[in-house]
Amino acid sequence: MTKIVAMRAQKPRHLCHAFALVAVLVGPAAAQRIDWHTQAVLYGDNTEFFTPYRAGETILGGQLTTWLAERPGSRTELRVGFFADRRWGSDNFTDSLKPVLAFRFKTAHSLGVFGTLETVERHGLLEPLMVTTRELTTPIEYGAQWIEHRGVFHGEVWINWQKLNTPTQREQFEAGTVIRVQPTSHIDLNVQQLSYHRGGQLFDPTPVTNNHTEALGITLHDSLGRFGHSYLSAWELWSNGHIDPAYPAGRPDHGYGTYLRAGVTPGNFAEVYALHWIGQDYSGDDGDNNYSSTGFDPTFYQAHRVYTEIGIIRKTPIQGGVTFDAEFRIHNIDNLQSIALLNSRWEYSYRMVIRAPIDVIVRR
Repeated sequence: MTKIVAMRAQKPRHLCHAFALVAVLVGPAAAQRIDWHTQAVLYGDNTEFFTPYRAGETILGGQLTTWLAERPGSRTELRVGFFADRRWGSDNFTDSLKPVLAFRFKTAHSLGVFGTLETVERHGLLEPLMVTTRELTTPIEYGAQWIEHRGVFHGEVWINWQKLNTPTQREQFEAGTVIRVQPTSHIDLNVQQLSYHRGGQLFDPTPVTNNHTEALGITLHDSLGRFGHSYLSAWELWSNGHIDPAYPAGRPDHGYGTYLRAGVTPGNFAEVYALHWIGQDYSGDDGDNNYSSTGFDPTFYQAHRVYTEIGIIRKTPIQGGVTFDAEFRIHNIDNLQSIALLNSRWEYSYRMVIRAPIDVIVRR
């Protein structure tokens, strides 16, 4: 038993030694730019939910992502490093340890990634397509990605490979697309889609399943004097299929919903927003269950859904590139009674995130 504990204690030390060895080995290479980047993230996210859709959950911890970036040329970069996530209160030194390994091709308008992907704000997906806690629980994704910025056009496509095809499980991946076109300075036209696939041809342990969600929307935005940056968004969403191979037969496999959101930023201090959702048989398996007809317990199902959220978001830049983000939200979920806020019909949640970067030039 003592030997096992000692071996576990040595793993982080061995990892640091291996990382330092990589830094030494790349030193004698041809004269190429090498940077050492580190990103520390301290986070706390709490949801006081007492409804059938999402359980109350506290996510509290810290993350460290560190990598060496070597630039063989003006448009190419190789990243090698690791990511570690530690949940406060855990008995483990680290609860998640993953490699950072990516080849990146970048121009003035384009970014191509093969390996560890860029996942800022869930690729920009709406909450019904991807739940916001993914930013904290799954910031590391692997696959391929292309991002394009050209004038009024912004586009991104990616594939996030999650599981291998083995005798006991299907392969599993997500494939997404986000497109935004800005025909005028005050209008955005948006298209989003996310496909969630479980399949594979080598083995046949379970049925092939798919969940597909898509969204089409328009956003009007402007600066309105004392109200600061303001916007109004309207989206229509559709869903098709279910990723769960044991999903109850007889339930609808197609759904839709309408998503409305408006926000203002008084004094350019903090965004105050409100959103409203009306859905019918909608099911986004990667999305926030507050928008879905299927509950946290898959045996629960409510065809018609109504959801309202009101919140305030403050993003604070601090010295040296450090940022502090804070959010507080109240939620009305199908107008259900709750014990969260004085036995009212409102739940609440909040989030705090500190991000601190450290960048060192190893060799110019």
